Amino acid sequence: MDWSKTKTIFIVVFLILNVFLVSTFIRKVSESNLDTLGQWTIDEQLKSENIKYPKDLSNEVVREPYIEAVAKKFKSEDLKDLKNQDARIMNENTINSVLKDPLPISEKFKPEELNEFMKVNMIDGDKYSYWDFDKEKGTITYFQTYKDRKIYNNTNGMIVFQLNQNNEIVSYTQTMFDSIKELSDEQKPIITPFSAFSNLYNTQRIPAGSTVERPVLGYSTFVPWEESQVLAPTWHFVVKNGEEEEDYYQNAFEGQFLETSTTDKDKPLE
Repeated sequence: MDWSKTKTIFIVVFLILNVFLVSTFIRKVSESNLDTLGQWTIDEQLKSENIKYPKDLSNEVVREPYIEAVAKKFKSEDLKDLKNQDARIMNENTINSVLKDPLPISEKFKPEELNEFMKVNMIDGDKYSYWDFDKEKGTITYFQTYKDRKIYNNTNGMIVFQLNQNNEIVSYTQTMFDSIKELSDEQKPIITPFSAFSNLYNTQRIPAGSTVERPVLGYSTFVPWEESQVLAPTWHFVVKNGEEEEDYYQNAFEGQFLETSTTDKDKPLE
């Protein structure tokens, strides 16, 4: 027996085994710290580009359902409690109303100014949430909500107030979803706020020097059926860059983006 050759073989085998064990250890450590390393990397990149964003975005996975909603068909009896206004039904799904007495709002408008009016003088006005005041168009827009979450940019669930030159509300149009329900008891995991933000950054939607506001979960149209719509949980981001402001909407299940600019906030996504 050639002992020197045998010793060499043992040494080589031992070294190969060590390399395998070390590489396995490094891989497991790397996998266990993937989220932390990923966040550290993107933090460094964002810092170098002077991008400001909420530092406490969660990576916790939660589950949400799809919801189904039907556009309400208004009837004449729906209008009987609308006082001090001339309300008419347009195309079954839309109320067009002119106020008998214009409703003044303050120069620095705050949404709570309309809370009482919407609750008392409109159909289910408390089911809508403020969205936008477009001074150029003279409109104030509210979106319908489900469980306190906005249904984004959907022409079937919004109120648009029209103002005159004296900063008074003179009329409004209203549409409404009816019979909103969750599709099933089975819920799916949604993209976490941090992952959604990472997608926003990695798809080059955040210019250097921007400020990103905290994402808000709402709903947007996923499937527009003939008699109803399926709505999916949707992350809404606001990216501010100087005087410019951009809205981004990300399907919280699938991850794809739907985009509208602030000048098109009342434009439907579907």
